[in-house]
Amino acid sequence: MSRLSVLGYAGLMPFIALPLLYLQPFYLSAAQTLELYSLYSALILGFMAGVLWPVLHSNTTTTAKADRLAIAAVIFPVLSFIALFTAVEYFLLAQACLFVLLRLTEYRLGINRQYSIGYRALRNQLTLVVSASHLSFYWLIH
Repeated sequence: MSRLSVLGYAGLMPFIALPLLYLQPFYLSAAQTLELYSLYSALILGFMAGVLWPVLHSNTTTTAKADRLAIAAVIFPVLSFIALFTAVEYFLLAQACLFVLLRLTEYRLGINRQYSIGYRALRNQLTLVVSASHLSFYWLIH
């Protein structure tokens, strides 16, 4: 297993552990666990959207494509931040959608073709687990 895969799967641990801690609040209250999960989710979405920046600055990127990439790289964390403070009840659903939309944007803008086959598979797996985690956590608290 590559170092990149190990880091990717390690990044999933809070998405799995925090909903479990919500069920059995040992160290944190249920509200604190949900808040920590939400903050981690927003952080990771911003990090994943940041992956678009190197592509934005590659020599093969046209000006029109660079503009689309710049908007895509910025819009996901901004929408996440807005949802975190304005739509708290639906934040988990919004985040699940944003993670999937980010992955679809990578396909739509052709970024996915620049990834290795292994990284494409990893990104698909991580997006699936993260989105399922958000949907499960939403179902758990409602």
